Amino acid sequence: MKKGIQLICIVSVFLLLTIFRAHAQDRIITGTVNDDTNSPLPGVNVIIKGTTLGTTTDFEGKFSLNVPEENETLLVTYIGFFDQEVTIGNKSNFIIQLKVDAEQLEEVVVVGYGQMEKKDVTGAMASIKSENFNQGVMASPDQLIQGKIAGVQMTPSSGEPGAGVNIRVRGGTSLTASNEPLYVIDGFPIDNTASDPGTSGVYSASASKNPLASINPNDIESFDVLKDASATAIYGARGANGVIIITTKKGKEGTAKVDYDAYFGVSSISKKVDVLDAGEYRAATAAEGSNPLDLGANTDWQELMTRDAITQNHNIGVSGGTQKTQYRFSVNYLNQEGIMINSGMERIGGRMNITQKLSDRVKIGANMMGAFTKNNNLPYGVGGALDGGVINNMLRMSPLLPEDFSSSNQLEKNPYIMANSVRDFTNTQRVLGNVFIEAQFIEGLTGKLNLGGDITSAKRKAYLPGTIEWVGKGNGSADVRNNNLHNILLEGTLNYTKTFGDLKLNALAGYTYQEFGRDYNSSNATGFDIDETAENNLNAANGAILVDSYKESSKLISWIGRANLSFKDKYVVTATVRADGSSRFGANNKWGVFPSFSAAWRLSEEDFLSSSSVVSNLKLRAGWGVTGSQEIGNYRSLPTLSGNKEYSAVGIGSGVTYNNYANPDLQWEETTQLNFGFDYELFSGIVYGTLDFYQKNTNNLLLELQAPQPAPVDVYLQNVGELTNQGIEISINTLNFSKNDFTWETGLVAAYNKNEVKNIGDYEEILTGAVGGRGQVGQFSQVIKPGLPYGTFWGPRYIGLDESGNALVSEENEVLGQALPEWTFGLNNTFRYKKWDFNFFFNAATGHQVFNNTALEFSSTNDLYGENSTYNVVKPAVDEGIRQTGYNSRFIEDATFIRLSNITLGYTFGMENVKHIRNLRLYVSGQNLFVITNYSGYDPEVNAPAGGSQVPPIGIDYNNYPAARTFIGGISVGF
Repeated sequence: MKKGIQLICIVSVFLLLTIFRAHAQDRIITGTVNDDTNSPLPGVNVIIKGTTLGTTTDFEGKFSLNVPEENETLLVTYIGFFDQEVTIGNKSNFIIQLKVDAEQLEEVVVVGYGQMEKKDVTGAMASIKSENFNQGVMASPDQLIQGKIAGVQMTPSSGEPGAGVNIRVRGGTSLTASNEPLYVIDGFPIDNTASDPGTSGVYSASASKNPLASINPNDIESFDVLKDASATAIYGARGANGVIIITTKKGKEGTAKVDYDAYFGVSSISKKVDVLDAGEYRAATAAEGSNPLDLGANTDWQELMTRDAITQNHNIGVSGGTQKTQYRFSVNYLNQEGIMINSGMERIGGRMNITQKLSDRVKIGANMMGAFTKNNNLPYGVGGALDGGVINNMLRMSPLLPEDFSSSNQLEKNPYIMANSVRDFTNTQRVLGNVFIEAQFIEGLTGKLNLGGDITSAKRKAYLPGTIEWVGKGNGSADVRNNNLHNILLEGTLNYTKTFGDLKLNALAGYTYQEFGRDYNSSNATGFDIDETAENNLNAANGAILVDSYKESSKLISWIGRANLSFKDKYVVTATVRADGSSRFGANNKWGVFPSFSAAWRLSEEDFLSSSSVVSNLKLRAGWGVTGSQEIGNYRSLPTLSGNKEYSAVGIGSGVTYNNYANPDLQWEETTQLNFGFDYELFSGIVYGTLDFYQKNTNNLLLELQAPQPAPVDVYLQNVGELTNQGIEISINTLNFSKNDFTWETGLVAAYNKNEVKNIGDYEEILTGAVGGRGQVGQFSQVIKPGLPYGTFWGPRYIGLDESGNALVSEENEVLGQALPEWTFGLNNTFRYKKWDFNFFFNAATGHQVFNNTALEFSSTNDLYGENSTYNVVKPAVDEGIRQTGYNSRFIEDATFIRLSNITLGYTFGMENVKHIRNLRLYVSGQNLFVITNYSGYDPEVNAPAGGSQVPPIGIDYNNYPAARTFIGGISVGF
């Protein structure tokens, strides 16, 4: 690992030193930049025209700059003002006055089904541009904004490359339906259902992958996150969990540009679980007089199973255009090894964005993406006992056993042999894109027709060879699964913009049709004498061949409308309504209506503040709205049938039985949200940010209840229950220092959220979060109960140990903690000095706990002291003398953490005298450098449970893929 880091640092420093050039015969010029009222402007860019040499003005609008003798012109630029060129001549001091550019001041943000001037936005939303994205190895776009937006919490399911991420916008709004936000890419609402078809349990299947991992992060221009109901109601039945709008990079008018970006990285395990090493193992067993199986080895299984993993990423983009045609094409290649042996992902993809003006009133365009992703799936699993995977057995295996240890006992699986023998690959092809035509019918009235498709095909092939001793020769098992998904979109919208004196109107009306479908099939065969080609030749199996298949689809039809009225640029109101018709709901409730209303008052435009030297901008906002959730799966309102040989009444052929209880009254979960907030800017942009307060109430919760008997099934889905979320979101950005070519900027986001279950119908409580491990059958770690938050840990409290070393616990179950953090934070600092840039980013969370199910499984030393034992345990179990324990409060650990997520140092070279090269930047970066936490597991940001009941659990760590620490060196060059 150290050699890899040293190599990256040496190469990067060498490149910096070899290209660095000193500028001789410079002279110093100084000056002040003011606005049209002669007030000083801080943070103005003052650049020598035709070069990258420049500086920014300080708090008093002053600047100082070294100018090479041959340069003659300054270029002065600032957002909201016209660019200005200034001839240097023989002058050494300048007073420069910039003129306001009214059009540029009206910053545009992306909202549902269009764009809007930021000053006219009345809902709660946040925007992040590409220059503010997270740095480092980014396998999927969502990682670019992790920790950057107040109220948006992202928890990776594991450290595996391409692993899924649990994203919550202002807390969870559902118990059984999805809590993931809706993603909209270039105007296309995608279905972010996991495409990986999975494997059967015998392979100890790895966790689900992130569907967004097929999208190249280099292609992303911006994220716009819609948070409150007044912003998300335009997406109606899918807006309850927030909306994340992703806009990809487009071409611009001008000469063709070629940009190449690449980085190489080395990753290693960031922390190990504290199990006994060989010396400690022998000492502990000798003290007890026990006789473990000792083959004379000194094996660190975590060291053996992990590696210094190499990542490389290459991206080429070509963009340009004319007044009528703008284009951008890109190609990307990513190869990311996992820090666990025999794991990783590889992706190659391309994107095309093009727009063409057919006339002054008609424009057409296309946004298309294609990607091929190959995942090498490590069978680490989350199960215990016979079903344990690589992680489970890596921690369990005695250090006294060598790496080639082999046993026919399924409880003594060698993880090294397992990882290197099991073949498990997923190949995914995805094509995502849309084409549109936009026409202006009359002045102010524009129509747009948009047609899109998202086609994904995923094939997973896995084979467990019979050469592994615990499998047994001739008992190999092959699994082949195919999953094909499609998402088709057709929408038409009309947008009308008109100014009537002091009144400005922006109105939207439209219709959308979207169809979703899945086609799945699988084959499983056992009993192979030849391992080499088994998964590609299932007919060679001597044992049973099992097949399965299904097909499903759903449709969503919607009518949408929105009106935004602004009076004197001071008072703004927005009203939105969407009517959704979904095939997923009962015959009596196919349609739902989702309205919203919001208003804003720009106090900074009032006479009493318009001339203020302190308040540059101040806008108060208030909004109310209703959104829904339809993420319950298909056909849950209908009586459906299933056919299987097991259902045959006479034991011959197949039979058919009901597998779902019909509920024609099934309807949407509805979330009503109230939001109050304000946007502020002080001292001409030196300090700016937002503050929001919200209350979310979700009713008609979808829960599975016991069906009245006699009935063909035991449970059915019903609308019962209610939960709430309330919270505060804070965003503060500051320009701390700007003088003598040095600037320092800080961004802070913080969010507080309180979740509470109000009602779960006829249930007093629902137990979920099954406890994993031997002897834990029937144990649950979480409870859903009125008055408590979703994700409440529940169970007996640990009292101590009896004389025999057995755990003593309370007689009654108690509340032991909660999985949802109360506060989340992100802190970003950027420093610039001449051509150097330096950035570091922290994120943190507090007020929550994690159930360390892994520690529970390896805390009973009876496993260690058994005759011929091959088991290991965690050190605290030996230190404290624990002989036997079960689930209790001891394993509910504080999950508070502070993480240095990223640190980046870069240098941009002056290319003014180099032909054909516009810019060149080199940088080095460290990712996940350290975590300050009391949590004893791999990482406190985790969600890898053993299983649940009808309500999915959260905040459980069970045999999870470890997190990585990464160092990279990169280059960005433009031609």
